[in-house]
Amino acid sequence: MGVVNCSGSLSSCLDTLSSESGVSFNYKTSLVSKADFVLPKAKYTLGQILSLVKTQCEIDNEVIGSSSVSLFPQVGTFVYGTLLNLASNEKIANGAIKVVGDDNIYMSDKNGLFRFYTLQDSLRIVIYHQDYQLTRSSFYLGAMQHLLVKMQPVSKLNEVEISKKNDEYLSLKSFDEVNPLETTLPTIGGETDALNNVKLLPGIQNLTFGEQGLIVRGGGPDQNFTLLDGIPVYNTFHMLGLYSIFNPSSINSIKVYKDAFPSKYTSRLSSVIDVSLNNGNKNKTDISADIGILSSGVSINGPLIKEKLSYNFSFRRTYADAITLPIQKIIDRNNNQKSTTSLWSYDLFGKMHYQINSKNQLSTTVYNGGDQLSFDNLLKLTGDNALEERTEGKLGWRNTLYGLQWHNTINSRAFMSVELSSSEYSLKFNDSYSLERNDIATSNASAYKNGVKELRGSFDLDIAWTKKNMLNIGVGYVRYIFSPFERRYNNISELNTVNITLTSNKIESEELYIYAENKSYFEGGNITLGLRVAKFRTAQKSYLRFQPKILLIQNLNKKNQLRFGLSSANQFIHLVPNNSLGLPVDIWLPVTNTLKPLNSTQLSSKYVIKVSNTEFEAGIFSKYFNNILEHQNGAQFLSTSNWEQNLYSGSGISYGFETSSKITLSNYSLYGAYIYSRSKNTIPDINDGIEYFSNYDRPHNLSLLAEYDVTNNDKILLAFNYASGNPITIPSARYISVINGEDIIVEEFDKINNFRLPATHHLDFSYIRNRSHQKFKSSLVVGVYNVYNRLNPFMVYIGLDDNGEATLKLRSYLPTMPMLKYTVTL
Repeated sequence: MGVVNCSGSLSSCLDTLSSESGVSFNYKTSLVSKADFVLPKAKYTLGQILSLVKTQCEIDNEVIGSSSVSLFPQVGTFVYGTLLNLASNEKIANGAIKVVGDDNIYMSDKNGLFRFYTLQDSLRIVIYHQDYQLTRSSFYLGAMQHLLVKMQPVSKLNEVEISKKNDEYLSLKSFDEVNPLETTLPTIGGETDALNNVKLLPGIQNLTFGEQGLIVRGGGPDQNFTLLDGIPVYNTFHMLGLYSIFNPSSINSIKVYKDAFPSKYTSRLSSVIDVSLNNGNKNKTDISADIGILSSGVSINGPLIKEKLSYNFSFRRTYADAITLPIQKIIDRNNNQKSTTSLWSYDLFGKMHYQINSKNQLSTTVYNGGDQLSFDNLLKLTGDNALEERTEGKLGWRNTLYGLQWHNTINSRAFMSVELSSSEYSLKFNDSYSLERNDIATSNASAYKNGVKELRGSFDLDIAWTKKNMLNIGVGYVRYIFSPFERRYNNISELNTVNITLTSNKIESEELYIYAENKSYFEGGNITLGLRVAKFRTAQKSYLRFQPKILLIQNLNKKNQLRFGLSSANQFIHLVPNNSLGLPVDIWLPVTNTLKPLNSTQLSSKYVIKVSNTEFEAGIFSKYFNNILEHQNGAQFLSTSNWEQNLYSGSGISYGFETSSKITLSNYSLYGAYIYSRSKNTIPDINDGIEYFSNYDRPHNLSLLAEYDVTNNDKILLAFNYASGNPITIPSARYISVINGEDIIVEEFDKINNFRLPATHHLDFSYIRNRSHQKFKSSLVVGVYNVYNRLNPFMVYIGLDDNGEATLKLRSYLPTMPMLKYTVTL
């Protein structure tokens, strides 16, 4: 065919082709009227032109005779598949799937499932994952629409040759992915902590030394929604916040959402941390045991029915109490005064996964864990001053979780899931004192407990309703049962007996929600629009809230990406810290008829660039809070029935700049993250209505990580963290007053958060050695925590200086400490 000027609408091109070639085209006007068509060059055969029409306009053809062609819509296919570990049949989450001929990158979900639309009869796909060998697969579809792809773990290969890097294309992820097994980042004592890697992300930092929780973009720890296989976890840290409950060996994937959260989970204001457990090896039994300075643990997983039913079980316990108690007894064996203190924690995880068939899978998850602090002091004297004095105390918290998930693939266009769960958090404190002297005995005891329990159910559908649009819809119901406090006091003496019980009524609330979220794909990007409607009901009032979101991700090219997010979230429950017992006791409570739901509106943007071995990202954010709560100074929260009067409501703002960079070369990598962030509150009844910095204002945070591969099995890690001190409230005046003839120390509080703690920083060094033996594998972690012995402060108190004058004193802990952990895997 000669020169053809054919560019613009397909209809005009077909008219030109028909007049020049004498071939007639039969079609419906609606089929070609809006289709655009371009011939990149001048000369084509008729067959080549029809092929381009098929590719560009998705219009197929059939040649009739020698001079007539019929045109009709090309029928595409939705294809879904599953990524599995070749060695264990374990699901592979967050794998990036590239279909040859398609510019989009598709991601596997936490169940290893992925889906895409194609017009091709045969497919070539390339799959990237940082822990697996790059995989290329070809498929002829025919009647088959389910692709099963098994990937080889890199650790199983003697020599790995990667022809293309995982990061050649920028995936369109709305979350930060954390793989705790990719980088083992030990913490105090050599403990491996999955959330330790989360803290490296820009915008996330510790609450402060000695306190449990994370600050995400200026928000409090209760504003983070931490999920274990979809089950909310209320307390995620052990031993004063030193490490989390999550052991990396049991974790499959961690997704961290800081921008526009999934619409299903917009019931928290700061972040969603979605932790997914391994299903367990479906081919063979794996056993792993470890021993360290602070704890030891064991995990076992394997098949009950090969390639069908698997289990995953792990247990970890600290044993400082088992070591220190005998030593304390030996030291005190000849003393009149004996003192013992013990602190221990434990975690028990369990999961069973049943792959019923290619379309149905069922799993159940359980967890129980917590901390326990006990102390016992005994003074025993004989002779003329014979007496026996005993003080005992116990403080402990527990998490108990149960969950059931059913995932069903209805067809290649629709996935369904049903989730049922129970999550309970409880705290108990007991304290007693007794004295026997001269045949006279007195004793008193007190006990305190609080907790929260929630029952949750949800039904969700993931539907590909067009080739460019993916829709998530769902409904859910949550029932909350709060036990704010129960405090008992008992006193027995020769004169009388006193029994006092102060108990708050249980508070029951419920939340019903429905949501819809649509993701639309276009060339090089996608846009997600979502809306969640939630109704929260207490005994006195109901609240209806609308929570919209928009998230735009656009790849400018293969190396540059822009993101923009705008979202609104509401929180119906909150955490009120209270120190009237002299101990850090946390109380979860719902909003009421006078305390309205917490709200935040967040605007964020981010730029990402990947060039060669370097990855860089930078972004800004601003969050506006309404109805945030502050606890007034000096309120006796635990002993009042009108506790709402002790809480004040107001507004807040947080804003900041985040940046991170990672450089990866042949045998070492460097990572750095920095955030500048401010968090301020304005509450009319506090600080005379003047804006002040919140407890979570830590303006500067810097994290650095250097990793050097000495050999393929040996590596050295250097980790450094710096964070500005957070504001706390200290007395503005202190004096002695005479009340009822006794000298009483009185403290006055003027401004809230009127003192900022010094900055915290520490450098950690660790060496990790992995070895393969004839019948087992081993891993050794040795190192030093806090190399230069920085005594980071975790509290301030008023004491006396050398001249006997009142002064502020800092209390610190965690000096230089060794790391040691040895793991054996069979």
